[in-house]
Formats: sequence, C-alpha cells, structure tokens
Amino acid sequence: MKLFVILFFILINSSEQWLSIIQLCNISSVRRQLCHIKYGLNHRQIRFCQRNQYIMPFICSGTNLALEQCQTQFKNRHWNCTLFKDNALIGNILDSGTKESAYIHALTSAGIAYAITKACTNGRLNSCGCDMTITDKYLNESIRWTGCSDNVLFATEIARKFVNFREYETKTRTNLLNIHNNQVGIRTILSSVDHQCKCYGVSGSCELKSCWRSLRSFTYIANQLKEFYDNSIEVYIEQSLIEKKLQFIPKNIPFEKEKQSISITFQNDLIFINSSPNYCELNLSIGSFGTIGRVCNRNSRAIDGCDLLCCNRGYQSQIVTIRNQCNCRFQWCCYVQCQNCVITQEISRCL
Repeated sequence: MKLFVILFFILINSSEQWLSIIQLCNISSVRRQLCHIKYGLNHRQIRFCQRNQYIMPFICSGTNLALEQCQTQFKNRHWNCTLFKDNALIGNILDSGTKESAYIHALTSAGIAYAITKACTNGRLNSCGCDMTITDKYLNESIRWTGCSDNVLFATEIARKFVNFREYETKTRTNLLNIHNNQVGIRTILSSVDHQCKCYGVSGSCELKSCWRSLRSFTYIANQLKEFYDNSIEVYIEQSLIEKKLQFIPKNIPFEKEKQSISITFQNDLIFINSSPNYCELNLSIGSFGTIGRVCNRNSRAIDGCDLLCCNRGYQSQIVTIRNQCNCRFQWCCYVQCQNCVITQEISRCL
C-alpha cells in the first residue's frame, strides 16, 4: 500500500512540477542535487538522471533557456509565460492541454536539444563531439567540410527521451498530445541547421570553401515555434474502430480520418484539446497572474496596447524621472567616464 501511495505521488507531482529543475541551473550543483522527486522528475527521469549526471546540467540550462525565450516571446500578451511564484510552479501548464501547454512542450524540448548540441560542439560533453558524418553525405571537390558541425542527432535523441519519459507512465489523451508537441520542438531543431562557409581563392574567387553545419540562434527557433503557436490546431480525440487506438481529429479542418494521420499530416503543427482560460484575471490555479499592474503602451492598438492588454479595465499613466549614466567615453588610460542624465518618461499600467 505504501509503495502504491509513493508511486501515485510521483505520477501526480511529476506532471505538475518537473519544470522546477530550472531552480538548480548552477552547473556545479546540478549533478549532486537534481536527481530527486522534489524537482518533479518521475521514476524514469530520476533513473535517467542518475545514469547521465554529466548531461543533466545542460538539460537544466536548456529548460531555463526555453522559459526565458518564452517570456520574451509573450511579454506583451495576456499570458506572459510567468510560471513561478515564490519559487513554486503555479497551475499545471504541462498537462492543461491548451495552446500554451503545446508551446511550452515544444519549446522546452527544443531548448534541451539546443543546449546539448552546443555543449557537444564546445567540448563540454565527453560523450559526444562534432558531427563527423557530414563528410560522407556531401562530397564535392570545391567544398571541404571542416570545423565542428553541430551534432543535432545526438542531442535531439537525448532530449526526446527525457521529455517523453513522463508521458509513458499513462497513455491518456494528454500524454499523447504532449508527445506530439514535444516532437514538433525536436523537428524544429532538426530543420534549423544551417550551412556556414568560408571562401578561399585568388581575389575572393571562392575556388574552395570550408563549410560546417551550425544551428541557427535559439531566438530564431523560438520565433518559429511562436508562429506554430499562433497557427495551432484544435483537435478532439476518438478511438479508432479497427485498431482501437486513440487518435486526434482536427476540428474545423477537412480531414479524412480513414486515410490520414494527424501525426503525419500535421506533424509540424502544434495541437491542443482545451481552450485557453481567461488570463485577464488573477487565478494561480490555472497559471494566470492576470494583467493588473502590467506596463502597457497607450499609443498602440496592438496586443501591447492598454485597451487590449488591460482587458478594457482601464489604465493609469504617470510621469516618472529616470536617472542613468549616458554619453560614456573611454579615457586614456584606463577608465570609462560617463555623464549623469535625467530622463522623464510616461509609464502606463493596467488597473
């Protein structure tokens, strides 16, 4: 009975809390402390953590990178991707089945893969290195594949395993949804590899090129996923009559369920099953801080404008005085000299 209670607690807690690992993103301490139930890892993730402690700091930093980008992407939205209050995760964003949950799953998967990829390239992981397979795939007399190509295949496989471990516990509609959206993040990483080259030759003739493969910036990747969020597809679930498997069917989109599979037809689309809650009001149980006190732009008619961001509750503007250093110049030798500037600025906040 005790064992059942413990396992039940692990399942419930891990579904709500594993993003809490970002609280331990100090690489020197992660290896010793992270492999614990209190950070929301389920038993499979804990076992993975114990066997791969050298990778865990980069899983942690990749998750942190993802959530930082999430806050940047949504800074002017009703939901601004603020997930923690007093170091505790609010709501249950991972299993809410909303568009926001889909974005978090895809972005964290991509963030983990990105951090591990760069760790391999920079020599910070002994278990991987540069991608050496590219010389066998792209033979060209004028191109010399040199340098260190990013090893995205190794990184995406590690990221996929880690994020999906929690989804294999139970095969609910939410777990299947999360696996799909995790995979969207992985595919976005795989499709974001760019070729970089340096030319050699007489007078810049570029007779010879030294090339390598490199991931685009994570900001670029987060922007791609943000577009997927804006165009995400609402689905419902039903059980197939022949195979008796759960399958997602898109709403309001022509779809032949006998001939099509959403995992193939919409493999690069984020999907969700629940409508987003009202993020205008404070409700921590659903992960909403509301928009009271948020800074808005009273001259804008976009989502950052006071009318939209404040949910038509109104706003208050005030003139504030800001003092900072400006007109800084380097003086020989060797210090920087700045002037003290005073700026008056109008700031509007939602009521």
